[in-house]
Amino acid sequence: MAGHSIQLVDDEQNILNTLTRLLRADGREISVAQDAHEALEKLKAHNGADLVISDNKLPNMSGLDFLVKVKQLYPDSIRILITGYPDLESAIKAINGGQVYRFITKPWENEELKLIVRQALDYYDVLRDNRALLQIARQQADLLATVQKRYPQVSKSDFDKSGLYIIDEKRVSETLADFLKKYYPQAQS
Repeated sequence: MAGHSIQLVDDEQNILNTLTRLLRADGREISVAQDAHEALEKLKAHNGADLVISDNKLPNMSGLDFLVKVKQLYPDSIRILITGYPDLESAIKAINGGQVYRFITKPWENEELKLIVRQALDYYDVLRDNRALLQIARQQADLLATVQKRYPQVSKSDFDKSGLYIIDEKRVSETLADFLKKYYPQAQS
């Protein structure tokens, strides 16, 4: 999907340039920062990002600590950690603490990284769409509760398994006939 926002964080400008060239596609908005504080300011200014990719070795704060903070401030953002110094303990902390989507080691393979980013953004879209569908379902449940409160004669047994209201045609026909007799007696000829 076009129009995603990506925040890149690395203290090496050449890495930021490489990632920007590699990931700029489909109208993606890419923002770069050389430290966690600058990245947090940019995220604040843009109310988060769809995807945040950070190096683990940053000045002032580790990439993992930065991504944990991103998770707290922008829980919908997908997070990827890149490191040149992989070890099992940092990978476990990244996944458990920062709820990192992927843990990538340097040097990466360009096509693989592009695929991971595309999958991460697809995952973001699925999560966003699921939240929207859940909101619609909640609104419909609230509306149904309002209808049931307003019209207590409508019982739960009048609904089928899928939640559709079952109208008794005979009852509707009788009600409609009574209505017509009462308000339009001349139509009964």
